[in-house]
Amino acid sequence: MRYISRFVMVVLIFTLLGNSGQLNINIGGMEIKKFIEMVGKLTKKNILVSEDVKGKISFYLNNNKLDNDDLIPLLNAILETKKLTMINQGDYYEVIRSTEAPGKGLPIKRNRVQSDEGTMQTVIFKLNRANAGVMRTKIKSLLPKSAKVISFKSDNLLAVTAFPRTLKAIKQLIDTIENSDNKLTKVVPLRNAYVKNIFLNIQTMARTLFPQDIPSQRVTVMKDEASNSIILIGSRDNVSRLEEYVREMDVRGEDEDMQRMYVIPLKNSNVEDMEKILSKILPQMTDNVSMGTINAVSKGAKSAVPRTPRAVPTKKRKIKKAVIASDLERNALIVLANTAQIKNIKETIRVLDIEKPQVYIKAKIVEVNTNLASRIGVKYGLNGSAITSKGLFSILASSGAEPLEISSELMGFLNQGSTRTIYNSDGNPIGTETTSNFSFEEGIKQIFSIGLQLDLLKQNGAAQVLSEPSILCTNNKESTIYVGKTKSFLKNSQQSTQGNSNIINTYSREDIGITLKVKPRLSSNNKVSLEVETKIEDIEQGSGASTDRPTTIKRTVKTNAIVNNAETIILGGLIRTATGKSYTKVPILGDIPIIGQLFRSEAKEQEKTNVVIYLTPYIVEKSSDLVTLRKNLEELDSIQEKFNKIVLNELEKRRLGIIDEKTHVTFSTKPLLRAKGYSGVDSENYILDSATDIEIGEGSGIRSESVLETLERPSREIDLNSIDTEINPETGFEEVIY
Repeated sequence: MRYISRFVMVVLIFTLLGNSGQLNINIGGMEIKKFIEMVGKLTKKNILVSEDVKGKISFYLNNNKLDNDDLIPLLNAILETKKLTMINQGDYYEVIRSTEAPGKGLPIKRNRVQSDEGTMQTVIFKLNRANAGVMRTKIKSLLPKSAKVISFKSDNLLAVTAFPRTLKAIKQLIDTIENSDNKLTKVVPLRNAYVKNIFLNIQTMARTLFPQDIPSQRVTVMKDEASNSIILIGSRDNVSRLEEYVREMDVRGEDEDMQRMYVIPLKNSNVEDMEKILSKILPQMTDNVSMGTINAVSKGAKSAVPRTPRAVPTKKRKIKKAVIASDLERNALIVLANTAQIKNIKETIRVLDIEKPQVYIKAKIVEVNTNLASRIGVKYGLNGSAITSKGLFSILASSGAEPLEISSELMGFLNQGSTRTIYNSDGNPIGTETTSNFSFEEGIKQIFSIGLQLDLLKQNGAAQVLSEPSILCTNNKESTIYVGKTKSFLKNSQQSTQGNSNIINTYSREDIGITLKVKPRLSSNNKVSLEVETKIEDIEQGSGASTDRPTTIKRTVKTNAIVNNAETIILGGLIRTATGKSYTKVPILGDIPIIGQLFRSEAKEQEKTNVVIYLTPYIVEKSSDLVTLRKNLEELDSIQEKFNKIVLNELEKRRLGIIDEKTHVTFSTKPLLRAKGYSGVDSENYILDSATDIEIGEGSGIRSESVLETLERPSREIDLNSIDTEINPETGFEEVIY
């Protein structure tokens, strides 16, 4: 009866106040099921109650009144105290235990909390600054047992299932953390330690202490070597914590001055040369070094912007001198130095120990019989034009031979050159001109007149190639090529002191041959400066054959020249004269005694031999370029051989009187191949040392004036038979200008 009377009282109260839309509720000791039934009737909601829902509730509302819409939230609040909750299933509400609610498909909201009914729900929070995993650990202790929290690491999301008022508190906490931007910048001046010595340790410590995937927890560490300071940027608490470690490390480090042993291998440089360079620098590393800084700020200065402390030296200490030695076997430097010294030494080595350009030099040493060379033109009916490059090219062009095909890669190599500035009469630049190593007319790819000339001389016995050495030189380093043999010379002869008639001879070993010394130096604009010294030692024929005391002949050339990359220079003038007798007679009649003297003659002749040296430098920027260079040179040699065969066949036809119908050819004013001679005519392209041992007359050189003058005119047809060339008899082959 007691429960019935209480229920009737509550119903009467609701009924009396129902017309006004507001309720005044006072409940004491009512069963939960009865209260749920009452709320369902007042709100006209269907509520499903499980049989295991037990317990009683008491609720007293004094001054304030409730609206009809507040009954569902009130019921949820009352159920929450009993670890129960009510979830909206659409057409009805279901009362279940709070721990079972997350698995019942609660409504999901994103970054907002719906609190109209007060039922449990799931809210997903998107974290921009904080780490979701760390946040889940932090807020888990703030949630009731019925609530659930899950973090999604990849998307940095946090899902929380709880009652609305709990979710509101969690949202407020997350917003506070996300919106907090209280970063602090702290400059920590170092008084004892070097900032470069402890910077990496502080940076590593910051990464270890504070999560790097959480921007708000991250501490940025920077260094300022000018002021010897560490700069910390981050939250106030984290910066203060890290600053303590910086202070602990800012102590006088005796190990900073302690010298240690370092072994530094060199990759490209010579260890002895590097040691000489560094030995001149090491004394500058032994001065007194200032240590420590203080914050120097002007008194009375006020500013809203914080200033970076200025470093002021407080004390000095003596630094021990670094010691350096060479390990020739390993091509390495052994250094005894402290931390600061070894850093400077390593930086210097890094800059100097780089791959250096080299110069690949092809040399050809040829001995020419000038007497025979002057007769070749007569033999082939060319009046000497055969030994000029233009004369040779004239023969090839008139033969109607097919052009020799050259690969595009090789053509690029042949056409590379240098660019020079062109000036007008007032000295002002008006443009640039690119000069190629080899010049071609369109459709004409026949080159190599120099090689053809040598081949022609060799076939006629006028030239002999003594040596064709090649050498790879380091920039500004002298290289030597020696070709020859060692011969014994009688130095002393005396009779034995043992009382017999034996003769004791003393011999010395001497080198007889050709010595070529070259010292290349790379200049600007793709040019090479060559210091060349050539020495030829030989034994005079017929001298000292029986006494072992022959007469030796020494010929020397020493000069300097500046040439373009892949450009040929010619050195000559190493002339040797041999005197002999020649006999001329009429067959049969010249052999008759006494009378035969009328039909034979005897005369003295001088035979001159001249040694000519061809030098062609090629710049090799790096070692890998050497393979490409050799490949191109091999292709050049192959084309040279084909070129020589075509022209020499045409020469032989002319000598035998076999003349093709095509006797005219069109020339161009551009020379086919530019190879500079020794006489110094083309002073714009190379320079000769004034101290050279050979003197050449101003008018020296084999000249073909009519050919040169004709080629200077506009292109037209030229009759080879009408060209009259001449040879200057006072000069040698070495002075040919191509």
